[in-house]
Amino acid sequence: MKRAKRFSKLIRRRLVLFLLGALALAQWRCGENPLQPAMRGPNEVWISSSGFDPATLTLAAGTTVTWTNKDNVTHDVTSGRPGNVENLFGPSPNLRANEIFSEAFNARGTFNYFCVIHGSGHAGGRIVVQ
Repeated sequence: MKRAKRFSKLIRRRLVLFLLGALALAQWRCGENPLQPAMRGPNEVWISSSGFDPATLTLAAGTTVTWTNKDNVTHDVTSGRPGNVENLFGPSPNLRANEIFSEAFNARGTFNYFCVIHGSGHAGGRIVVQ
């Protein structure tokens, strides 16, 4: 009887550890990727489920901007606004977690962009070239 009780306790512990591990994995897969560094580089835009960070980036002509997908879902970077693709740069390929897209901005102006995959449900961004 004592042996069966000990075996039952061991099984419960293993089940709890398994469930905690599965829960931790599910949490990691659903949120932003915690494996990326917490500091954004100069002229880098992070893409997440809430939009682009920073939403507006001001830079000098001739600067290259790099977008990094910090999310665990696919995003893209397309010039324009939802319903009005401008084709002034890009578009990027579909970016999975941790993938990057870079574009050099040589002409002055304001360049709006958004994620076609998520359309108006995802905050857009803007590059201002001075």
